[in-house]
This record gives sequence, structure tokens and C-alpha cells, in this order.
Amino acid sequence: MTDSRKTIIAARFDAAHDYERAAFIQKQCARMLAERIRQHLATHPPRRILEFGCGTGLLSRELVSAFPKAEFHLTDISPAMLERTRQHLAPLPATVHLYVMDGENPQPQGATEGFDLITSSLCLQWFEDRAAAFRDLAALLRPGGEMIVSTLLTGSLHEWQESCKNAAIACGVPDYPSLAQLQEDWPTGGRGEWDVCTLHDPTPSARHFLKGLRMIGASLPRDGHRPAHGLRRAMHHFDTNFSHVTYQTAFGIFLKGC
Repeated sequence: MTDSRKTIIAARFDAAHDYERAAFIQKQCARMLAERIRQHLATHPPRRILEFGCGTGLLSRELVSAFPKAEFHLTDISPAMLERTRQHLAPLPATVHLYVMDGENPQPQGATEGFDLITSSLCLQWFEDRAAAFRDLAALLRPGGEMIVSTLLTGSLHEWQESCKNAAIACGVPDYPSLAQLQEDWPTGGRGEWDVCTLHDPTPSARHFLKGLRMIGASLPRDGHRPAHGLRRAMHHFDTNFSHVTYQTAFGIFLKGC
């Protein structure tokens, strides 16, 4: 991914002042991921945790509550998002560190000892090279450490894709990966698996759907997409045929070898 595109992504999330008001799926996914983490690590709580793409701290809050003795490194590409996380966690525990970091090029601050857990909720879909990012992230895990993440799969937002196709206009929905692609992206030196959950976001209209994307900073289309004439036709098709948007979510667990 180019630096200029990352700058645009960061700027859009910086400007997402109403993120939590519109982040219905993000909240649901963060809760589901946190519950998976709690159950999976119940017998061996992590001591050092790195979260990339922490946003406003939806997952962070769950994890700080679940593992109060852990040392946290909460990171995001957006400085404004980090500030919102800081506010939600105030007063900030001494064991929580917040700083700007690009999860696709992870360079954590502080001690170089490995992390017991690396996690993120709905951030990976912004990466251009997941496989390379997974290799770099796995290198930060201690032997036996785990990476537990969620992301979006192909089939997500298919209602809007169908509406654009019906209107004969280009659709800016990213090319989300298949489950097979995600499985192939896991790095060597460990083993990983994914499970899938289908989530539905109720929406009364295409206008409401598109406004919601802007409110959470997720309105940047895939690279090379240009606004198309005929948007109103696509919105009309959506309004006539759909009352929700589908999100195919994948939850992954990678265990690094000892």
C-alpha cells in the first residue's frame, strides 16, 4: 500500500468523530473477538499484548478489563483514534502504552521481548499484503505466543455490490479475501485456523448505509476507483431490495511454534 493511501486512510479515521455512534458491526465484532480471546487464553493469561488498529478502543477496553495484569501496547495509524482510546480508558493504567504504528509495518516501542498475544479487530482488510504483515507480526510473538484477529471476507457488502452492478456502475467495495486466501496467508513457523460468522447490519436506506461508512472513516474505496454517474440508480435498487448489509467476518487464531 502506498504511503499516500495510508495518509488518506489515517486522515479519514482522524475525522471520524462519530465513529462509535455508527460502528454497530465493529462493536459486535470486537465483543465476539474479545470473548474468543478470553476463552482461548483462560488457562494462560497473556503478559504482554500488542493490538494494532485499536481505533477508539472497542476491543482494548474489553481486554484491559479481562487481563488487568498484562502490559498493553495499543496502536493505530490514526493519532486522533488513539486519543479517543486514551479518553475511553482514562485514567490510563501505567501498564497501557498508546502510540502511532502502522500494523502492516509493525515497529513496537519499548522492550524487545516477544508478545504473548497480538490482536486486532477489523483492521486487516485495509492491508495490501497480509501475508507479509503476518510474517512481520509473527516475528514479534514469543515462542508459543498467539495472534488472534478478525477481518472481512469476500461476500461482505454484497447488497451494495449487487446494487451497483444493477445500475451498471463501478463499485468501490474492496476485493476482500476468500477463506482459502486467508489460510494461505498464515506464516510458516506455526499453525493457524479461521472460523466464519455472518453478521447483518440493519439499514433503512442506501443513504443511511453510505453515511455510516463516512461516519466510521471507512468510505475510502478500493485503489483506482472513481466516483460513478448512476449512483442514484444504485441507491434506488438498494432501497427497493434490501433492509440490511451483510458482513462476512473471519476470526483467526495463529499459534507460533515453540
